[in-house]
Amino acid sequence: MRIEDLDFGKLRAFQLVATHGTLASAATQLGLTIPAISAKLKRLDEVIGVALFRRMPNGLILTAAGENFLRDLAPFLQDAERIFGAVRQEATQSQDTGQVSVAIGGDYTSFFVPRMQDFLAAYPRVELSMRVARRSDSLAALQAGTTDLCMGVFPRLPQGVAAKVVGHTTMAFVTRKGEMDEKGRLIIAPRGSAIRQLLRGSGFLEGRPNVLECPTCQTAIDLVTRGAGQAIVHTICARREEKPDLNVEELGERHGKMQLVVAYRRGMRLSRAAQALFDQVAG
Repeated sequence: MRIEDLDFGKLRAFQLVATHGTLASAATQLGLTIPAISAKLKRLDEVIGVALFRRMPNGLILTAAGENFLRDLAPFLQDAERIFGAVRQEATQSQDTGQVSVAIGGDYTSFFVPRMQDFLAAYPRVELSMRVARRSDSLAALQAGTTDLCMGVFPRLPQGVAAKVVGHTTMAFVTRKGEMDEKGRLIIAPRGSAIRQLLRGSGFLEGRPNVLECPTCQTAIDLVTRGAGQAIVHTICARREEKPDLNVEELGERHGKMQLVVAYRRGMRLSRAAQALFDQVAG
């Protein structure tokens, strides 16, 4: 007999039949057919070189060799289950622990945070550090390796940074109800050349000498609420901050569409926890 000829399926089938006394019981527990269990026992007899059961009209009875084999086999299988269980537990724990650092643009938390809920539920032992940061600060931290993932709108990515697109947003025109001054102050957010270029292409800045740039869409909407002007902001932000005294008009894709992305360092391998979060948000 060679140890290479044995497998745990045959040994487990023998143990179950010897313990419970029937082929049917072993077949049920292992999810196999009775003929399959019978074939395993026959092959085990051939490998060992002795008969472990005596086949009687009313069932199977252990031979003396079978009784000795069952006695010695029980601790062996227990040790095997303990070893395999410890390996599985160690692997599971290594996946369920760790630290992940995320930077999110302030206007986009309402989009990304709900996508992170399933991750937080599945990985309760992972330490998640999440901060709201400006686009430039987020990308700088990503390049420096102090942040694992950045989430938001990044019209231009620096060298060494890649991104997965997970959603889109158009722009929206926000005014106070009853107020429409086509030559009045226009508030645009978030501040940056990408938004200015987009609005110039749409013709929205024509005839408006007074333009105010804000760092966040929420700030722009607050200014509109206080009568400081009208605003162009991301549609997802306008819908989130929609108030009874405001009109929100989605401008549609002809006025531009921005990509919501998850950014990461190109060529850098994420930790298991960070990869799990990325898959959850980007999936």
